[in-house]
Amino acid sequence: MIHARRLIEHRFPLEPPLRSAAGSWHERHSLLLVLEDSAGHVGLGEAAPLPGFSADTLDAARNALLPLLGQALPEHDVARAPAEALSTASSRLASPAARAALEAALLDIWSRQKAQPAWTLLRSDADGVPHAVALAAWLPDGLDAALAAARSARERGIAAFKVKLDARRGLEDGVRTLEALRAAFGAEVSLRADANRSASLRELEPYGERLRALRLEWLEEPTAEPLTEVLGVPIALDESLERAAGVPDLAQRPFVAALVLKPTALGGISRCLELALYARKLGRFACASHTLEGPLGFMAAATLALTFGPACAHGLAPHAALRGERPPGLRAERDEIVAWQAHGYGLGVEESLQGAIVTREHRP
Repeated sequence: MIHARRLIEHRFPLEPPLRSAAGSWHERHSLLLVLEDSAGHVGLGEAAPLPGFSADTLDAARNALLPLLGQALPEHDVARAPAEALSTASSRLASPAARAALEAALLDIWSRQKAQPAWTLLRSDADGVPHAVALAAWLPDGLDAALAAARSARERGIAAFKVKLDARRGLEDGVRTLEALRAAFGAEVSLRADANRSASLRELEPYGERLRALRLEWLEEPTAEPLTEVLGVPIALDESLERAAGVPDLAQRPFVAALVLKPTALGGISRCLELALYARKLGRFACASHTLEGPLGFMAAATLALTFGPACAHGLAPHAALRGERPPGLRAERDEIVAWQAHGYGLGVEESLQGAIVTREHRP
């Protein structure tokens, strides 16, 4: 039998701090859900809603997970698709971050029980999983800082970069940074921009020619206004997916090139898989990404990246929330996700909490 045994509250600094149009973050607060079975297998999941970005809160995630402590949880049912089983198991939890934690922990313990890596449970064709998938890096603000970070990332194998555009501070700095990156690296890199819905169409229009000239892979969530074609630039959806039920109408939106899928924000692995399958059927990209979770949340997203495959660079380059650690899914000498062989996510409780300050622990 699988039971929820512990819920560990912890916090950790983000060094350096990170900022976007959605907010600024110097510290993250998170919950680690620990499952155990009678044979001693452990499954781990992280609930870490991002203030200013997620509609969810840490209090809501805690309140959803606490009643699970001491409760029996579903065993792996080989007759059901894992995504369906995960969705059913988490469906009663109101908090998306809590659903993400429970689904991640179940996938972890189910795969450990089978002595397999977590990603193998999501693929019927494990032999077809790529050995590695490329990653995209979120660059810091400021032209000089972004160029320096991009040069360092190129040395570690990164060839896709995202720059934040914040209309509240003015779009010019971000556009100039993108232009400097294109001038420095030419066509050898892919460029993405992300406005976090901060701009209006009126604010974006003067930059249309320059953005088109940059040959962006996509412009992520440019505006909170009703979505139409924006400036002739491909668009990616992120925050708007969190607020929508079902799947977006991509058939009527040919300008949408990609869905950026974050388990914490969307309510877990199963929801991300649903959206990815839909996007790929219509020839769009499914890009796995993060909301600045720690190593455990990173591994859940890395599992999705291997499942989605190498069609695009996934938004999982090493970031401040990893506290300098390199989880099993991140190659040691190069920034790419690899098909790890450790069981589950390959992380224990101590590794998941390394560099964090434990503030409270709940038990049944």
